[in-house]
Amino acid sequence: MQGSIKYVDGKIYLEEVGPECTSVRYQLKEVLHSKQSPYQLVEIADSYDYGRMLILDGCVNVCERDEANYHEMIAHIPALLHPKPQSVLVIGGGDGGTVRELLKHDSVHSIDVVEIDEEVINSCKKYFPDLASGFNDSRVQLHCEDGVAFVQRARMSQYSVVIVDSSDPIGPAEGLFTKEFYEACRRVLDDNGIIIAQSESPYVYPNVLRQICTLFSDIFPVAVPYRIVMPTYPSGQIYMMMGTMDKHMTKSFENSRTDNFFAIHSDSLHYLTPDMLKSAFNIPGDMIRLLEREEI
Repeated sequence: MQGSIKYVDGKIYLEEVGPECTSVRYQLKEVLHSKQSPYQLVEIADSYDYGRMLILDGCVNVCERDEANYHEMIAHIPALLHPKPQSVLVIGGGDGGTVRELLKHDSVHSIDVVEIDEEVINSCKKYFPDLASGFNDSRVQLHCEDGVAFVQRARMSQYSVVIVDSSDPIGPAEGLFTKEFYEACRRVLDDNGIIIAQSESPYVYPNVLRQICTLFSDIFPVAVPYRIVMPTYPSGQIYMMMGTMDKHMTKSFENSRTDNFFAIHSDSLHYLTPDMLKSAFNIPGDMIRLLEREEI
């Protein structure tokens, strides 16, 4: 998607335009922040329907109304499937939402966040303080550098979970959608390690999901997709791809650790429920056919 903020007849709009004539428009109350970083245009706006938005190069990246959908699903699925997640690597994630959710797991003792654009972190700390609150936790280390280079330097089997919380596969995030990068991620995962990668909306970018699924199937013993309802993303949903080093992983969340997690954190969860976990990996037939290289 490509977009920009426009001023029309005294009103402010954010319009995103994608392939196949797909477009989305949001009316904004005001633009709170706009700064060109070395990597992208970083903007914060207050919208009428979705609250504050983080907008990167004219496209919605995060908004207050549905950010929990994304962050709870990208963080808790791998953290609850891994038998004991301790060290987590987040590539991207400069808004802080993924970190906020990961910190709800007591076994996690360290989180490395590698965000190439420091302006994203600073803007979210100022305009999304609740979202970015986890950055102040002593278990979190921020690294403002290229994620590909960071993974290449990391130790073998260093991480329980790797989360690729990236923007679209253009500009600064382009290198996070390659075979070489995911092979490097496999090297840094432990024997039960799990990787999650943001894989776009297949109804708008079908080739991205298919490409990542193929890469994961070639690199990891188990590779499965799951989807998240996201009103502010093109087509209203986004897919994640999960790969794991554990070929015996059952995709089952029915255990005492999951029960304890919901008993403690259910009040702070806005999107995720135990029933949603059970059906997380159920995807519709058209997506199954897409991943089998048939037509949608």
